Amino acid sequence: MAIRPADHGIIASASGGAEGMEFIQKIGPMDGTTTAVSFTSIPQKYRHLRIVMANGRRDSSGNAGIYLAFNTNTTIGDYGGWLQMHAGPSITLADHYWPPLGDIPSTTNSSAAVWDIADYANASVGHSVQWQYAADQFNSGYRGIGTTNWHPSSLAAITQIDVTSSYTSSGYYLEAPTTFTLFGIGTAA
Repeated sequence: MAIRPADHGIIASASGGAEGMEFIQKIGPMDGTTTAVSFTSIPQKYRHLRIVMANGRRDSSGNAGIYLAFNTNTTIGDYGGWLQMHAGPSITLADHYWPPLGDIPSTTNSSAAVWDIADYANASVGHSVQWQYAADQFNSGYRGIGTTNWHPSSLAAITQIDVTSSYTSSGYYLEAPTTFTLFGIGTAA
């Protein structure tokens, strides 16, 4: 049996199963009072996780990224660097620490993003993340793909994911109709 969550159009299996995708939690629509959301107490029964941001908007435009932090870890060196390719009016390639995602547009534009987190429940390995995003940033069709790894000195399963703006002032608060939805994929090994 397949379900289609009305606000993001992704078809998900009713069971995570070996190949299916199962809805875990939805946060939003956002109300313009915060720059971050947290998925806590993440079940450890899936092989991978997927986070979908739909209709991403904020109070004002600017050059603020959005990034993931695992288990409240904000130590930049634990995120092994990231590689990102994005295209605005030009194509650029970046290789840095921390996995930020391109600018979340103003209230006149909208954006979407998908993050895939592999093998999140395995406490004996580091974890890789791949993402893709698109935004009508300043009407230029900003879009990109990227990857990073999380390898803290003490390896751990991921039990919490914070999705956070790189700026925390009110001009960067997440607005309606922004939503974040967490899915589990497959069965943990």
